[in-house]
Amino acid sequence: MSSPAKPATTPQSGRTQRSFNAIMRALLRSPLHGLASTKLLIITVTGRKTGHRYENPVGYVEHEGHILIGTAARWPRNLRPGEPAHLELRRRTLTADWEIITDEDRMADLYRIILTHNPTHGRFAGISLEPDGTVNRDELRAAREKGTAVVRLRVHPAP
Repeated sequence: MSSPAKPATTPQSGRTQRSFNAIMRALLRSPLHGLASTKLLIITVTGRKTGHRYENPVGYVEHEGHILIGTAARWPRNLRPGEPAHLELRRRTLTADWEIITDEDRMADLYRIILTHNPTHGRFAGISLEPDGTVNRDELRAAREKGTAVVRLRVHPAP
């Protein structure tokens, strides 16, 4: 007889994550934002069913005019087609067009960039670079199967 699967998060880890997120939101909105805003931004989404606003601190990388976010979290499912994403980056409120990328080859190219610029992300994502600089495809596949995707954002110009 097999044992039941463990939940992805325990109540304690959920509380810890919420507390961490609250601290990071406060820091990213403060005059001390420079301590974290080179690697973190806040993306705000509205729940499809609840209408609740979720403000998520997330790691990001800027590359060739885009912002790249690798994530296994569920917030991307609340991005709505035809509506821009809402960001807070370096204490500026921005909107951006978005694309959720789940194709393995495209993810591998983008994850190579993410991990090159932010190696710490790889420890959280369970994805590493091979000695030749390419993404470990087995790790990427395993992460994809658990819901990992890349969100690519193109920020709208300021009015």
